[in-house]
Amino acid sequence: MKNQTAIDFAFRAAVAAIAIATSFAAGAATPAQSVTPCTYVGRIMDAEHVAFDTNRVAEIVAYTEGGKKLAVARTFFKPDSRRNYALRIPMSSRNVSGMVTPGSKVRIEVTEANGTVWSGLLEDKDAVIGGPGSVKEVDIVLANCTNPYDVDDDLLQDLYLAWYYSDCYEEGETFDPLKDYDGDGMSTVAEVLAGTNPFDSEDCLSILSYERGETKERSVAKDSLSFSCRPGRSYKVEVSDSLDNPNWKSAEFTLDESGTPVNYISIPGSSQGGESPKLYLLPSPDKKKAFYRIKAD
Repeated sequence: MKNQTAIDFAFRAAVAAIAIATSFAAGAATPAQSVTPCTYVGRIMDAEHVAFDTNRVAEIVAYTEGGKKLAVARTFFKPDSRRNYALRIPMSSRNVSGMVTPGSKVRIEVTEANGTVWSGLLEDKDAVIGGPGSVKEVDIVLANCTNPYDVDDDLLQDLYLAWYYSDCYEEGETFDPLKDYDGDGMSTVAEVLAGTNPFDSEDCLSILSYERGETKERSVAKDSLSFSCRPGRSYKVEVSDSLDNPNWKSAEFTLDESGTPVNYISIPGSSQGGESPKLYLLPSPDKKKAFYRIKAD
């Protein structure tokens, strides 16, 4: 039997669209035409924000509100990419039955290999004229959330029970998933999304080491850091020149001293865990002081 439940959509970014120009004879009616598809890319993830990989696959189908099938795709896994799906949705230059235009609502259905079906309505609030040909980053979280914490309802109940039977529980206290019960600097929800134990102060997302790349050629030497990670997560480095009024921005890094700069690192969901990746930070000669942090994405 199929389980019908909800999908949470998270729009991450939009890439500028290509220009579409068409000329028509004077006085003639403008016919509907197919235009360049709008492509959605990103991650299919479970309620704990663990991305699907070769051990967990799914089919993604887009439908119009009327139920006409628009596009089909399957999840994929590439170790060097944070994305695991790409869905090209065909579009029309104006409203036509069975087609979509910029700003349309699209029904997305995700079917797992075990037959579980997740369904949700994607409304592209960022769509503007010129939307055809654009690429949008949309993460799809397979979770049934009726609560304001961005955590699956069943998972939230499990967290409550875990808290109730943990050393962090105090009689008469009301459970608050936004609270940091174990005192490690991360809230309960943040730890769930990072894949760590919210009731164990020794288990949290943290930088384990930082090393200065001391050589005469500072343009070549790179500072490096290692951090704790969990399978199925993607991580990025953020930098700020102040902690009093931080302006955190994504920082490029490499996975070896002479490697190609990247913005994130993905840990396969099939990994056994326990890794401590070493990242080489690119020099920032224009800043005398910099503060770094690791963010689970």
